[in-house]
Amino acid sequence: MSKRIIIFVLIILSSISFVIIGCSSKSSIPIWEEMDKIKLEVVSKQELRDGINYIITLKNGSSLLIKHNTVYVSYSVKNGNNSHVSNKAKVEADGNKIDIRPGEEVTLNAFIPSVFDTNKVDQRRLQYEIKGYIDQVKDINHFGQSGEILN
Repeated sequence: MSKRIIIFVLIILSSISFVIIGCSSKSSIPIWEEMDKIKLEVVSKQELRDGINYIITLKNGSSLLIKHNTVYVSYSVKNGNNSHVSNKAKVEADGNKIDIRPGEEVTLNAFIPSVFDTNKVDQRRLQYEIKGYIDQVKDINHFGQSGEILN
């Protein structure tokens, strides 16, 4: 009977150590500090008859490899009393890369058609949303970030 207890205790200890090892982080760099180093900036803005074309740079100033990312842009929606909310109508930017290495810069193109009511959207406040993965395409490495693009 004591043999069974010893085996049971060993199984429990093995399970606990497996969980602890599996949950430990391989990097001591705070991920959100690194994510703040991923920046988007409008390089040029061209007003056309059918809409506005934006040339945007995505700068990976982090130490992280960005994989399989998608960038969306939109105008914020006026919500009265000088407040704004995000717009559900987004445009996907073209020219992205599958892998963006640390220190790398990518030039994106986004055309927003003139279908928005200028009384309801603020064309001076260009918003972005980026979704992708860090280092490897795994659910645990998925990230999303959004904010205002300086233009």
